[in-house]
Formats: sequence, C-alpha cells, structure tokens
Amino acid sequence: MSGPLEGVKVLELSMFQQGPVAGMRLGDLGADVVKIEAPSGDPARYFMRIIGAMAGLKGPNYYFEHCNRNKRAMVLDMKKPEAMEIFLKLIDQVDVFVNNLSIGAPGRMGIGPEALLERNPRLIYAQASGWGRKGPDAEALSFDYTGIGRSGLMMSGGEAGSPPTQMLPGVGDEMGALVCAWGVCAALYAREKTGKGQVVDTSLMGSVIANLGLIMAAPAILGQEFPRETRAKAGNPMYNHYRCSDDKWLAIAHLQPERYWPKVLKALDLMELENNPRFDSVEARGQNAQALVALFDEKFAQKTRDQWLAILAENSCIATPIQAPMEVVEDPQVVANNYVLQRENPEEGPARTTGFPWDFSATPASYRRKAPELGEHTDEVLTELGFDAEQIAKLREDKVVG
Repeated sequence: MSGPLEGVKVLELSMFQQGPVAGMRLGDLGADVVKIEAPSGDPARYFMRIIGAMAGLKGPNYYFEHCNRNKRAMVLDMKKPEAMEIFLKLIDQVDVFVNNLSIGAPGRMGIGPEALLERNPRLIYAQASGWGRKGPDAEALSFDYTGIGRSGLMMSGGEAGSPPTQMLPGVGDEMGALVCAWGVCAALYAREKTGKGQVVDTSLMGSVIANLGLIMAAPAILGQEFPRETRAKAGNPMYNHYRCSDDKWLAIAHLQPERYWPKVLKALDLMELENNPRFDSVEARGQNAQALVALFDEKFAQKTRDQWLAILAENSCIATPIQAPMEVVEDPQVVANNYVLQRENPEEGPARTTGFPWDFSATPASYRRKAPELGEHTDEVLTELGFDAEQIAKLREDKVVG
C-alpha cells in the first residue's frame, strides 16, 4: 500500500536539518521528493567530521541518512542560467517547493514566492526559516542552537537556579521540520478545495514555541511563568522522578494526587503517612514537599528500577522508566509501533533507523530508499524532463549539472 501523499511531487532546496527533514517526512508519507544540491553538496554530507569532534561518534554519516532518506538527488549549479532554466521547468511540474534558506535569499536568487507562484499558481511554496517572515530579525541567520535558546526551550528544563539546560543537538530542527511538513499537508488539502497554491511560512522559533505551548501559555495568558522546579522540592512529589538502587531512574506521574495517594503509599510501604497532617492533602504535601521527597528517595533507593516498576504496576500506579537514547531504540514498545524501524535488507539502507511518528491504517508511511549519493538521480530527473542523453552530456560537460 502507498502512503497518503503518493503522487505528490516535491522539489527541495535545503541543507543541514530543518528543511531536509521536512522533505524526508513528506517522502515518508509517499511523496516523490527531489533534492537539489550545489556541486559542493549539502554540507550535511560531510558532517561526521564535526560530529566526531563534538561527540566522538564514528561510522557512517547517520546525520545525512536520517535527514535525506526517501529522496532522489540531483546537482544543479544554480549560478548558471541553464541550471535556472532546469529548476524552473521542475517548478512547473511539482506540487511543493521546500527550502530552508534565509527569508530574503530566494528572492535574491530570483526564486522567491511571488515569482514561483506566478509561474505555477498551484504551487505550495514552503519556507522553513529561523525566525519567520516578519519582524526585525526575519533576515538573521539561525541554527538549531539559536532557535532553542531564544524560543524558551533551554529555560524550560533543568532545575530552578541552574544554568540553561544543555540540549543534545537537533531537537529544535526536528520540531521545525515536522511543523513545516504538517503545514504543507494542510496547504495541499486547501488546494484541493480552492485549486490555488500558497506560501507556507514556518520557522524554527515558531515551531519550538508551539511545542512549548502549555509552558508558553502561562506567561502569555497569566503574565506569569511556570517556575522551573527542583526535584528534591517538587511541589507534587507524586509527579517526580527518583533514583533506584541500580542507579537507574524512574518517573511517577499522578495528576490526580488524592486518588493515587493511597496507591503510591501502599506500593512504597508507607501507609503510615496516609493520614499524617503534614501530607494528607495536596496543599500539605506541597508545603512539606522536601520532606516527602526525601522519604520517597530513601524508599526508591532500596530496590532496582525493574523491581519498583513491577511493584508500582501491581498497585495501579502510573510509572515509567527514564531511558537513555540507547534504551529507547531497544524498547519493544518503540519497535512495535515503528518509532524505530528494524529493517530486513541492510544493503538497501541501515538495518535500524528512526521510524514514523504516525500510523495510517490504509496508507502507511514507509522507508523506500536510503539517502541518495550526490547527484545520484540527476540523469533520471533530467530524462523525465525530456532531455536526451546528448543534451545531458553537454550539461554535464558545461558543469551545469553533476
């Protein structure tokens, strides 16, 4: 069965992560995505050197593979007039154009939204920038780090009084990519009703803020921030995380504390606290949180994480392991839902890779092809445009394509 976007043609001109992952997600959903690269290639093709220096990781370029599966690739030197003619012929035939250039760059190249929509009025023109199309910093450059820093994410984790939380790279770009792909799908649906294309404007900043929606709603609506907590003083000790005897952590999450108070106490063998006036109400537990967390800490330190998870489950409590990334990719729940893919044909791509955040009963997402080599499909795409072998050879000789 084919994905929900089968038949949709996407042209992508982007690099690094936010734009490429947006294209990848559209490809996962069945779209035919053609990635345009300069002769030097997307800088992400050479990113393992930087990742190696930052994190000591070694092996194949997982960064590029993750961002660019389910695509075809062609090389165009957009500085040459002949290459621009080819690009515009592609624009005439596609449904979606995705880029993550800075806001003004496409216009300076002659491929801004006004020009392309005039040429193809049904085009969905999607631009995933750093800061959005409007405002004093619309033209400013950005990367994942600047986006998550300015948009509140780094101050929405960690304990009260601690420095901004150090985030592993890429989470902001992933948010931006998903929001961009979502916007494209909505615009395609609108086009079905109106027959008209439009600009889909998404940004790293807007996407991170949206993903922090509940946290941002407090300052927006109340004019107050939800404070960063300190684990040892958590206002609701039954909504907190604890270290077990094997040095592994678990989280308990009870947002109906009166209902679950006796269940948690029974699991922890602390029933003597049930009617203790220091802890017998939400308010009392909040006022004496530090003392109660200390009691819970002492209990959880007496058994392993797996032992506690079993005991908590037996007592109908809500709990889960806090997992490291390597644990997550091995989690049977993750594998069962294709959040991580276990593939049978590793010669066609990685044996295991990230999967899909959604499932469709009739038109499932799929991994159809590994990330392409630089210019791997140039001839194929040009042939589809009507160029013959002699014309393609001349374009390559003139370094218009690669």
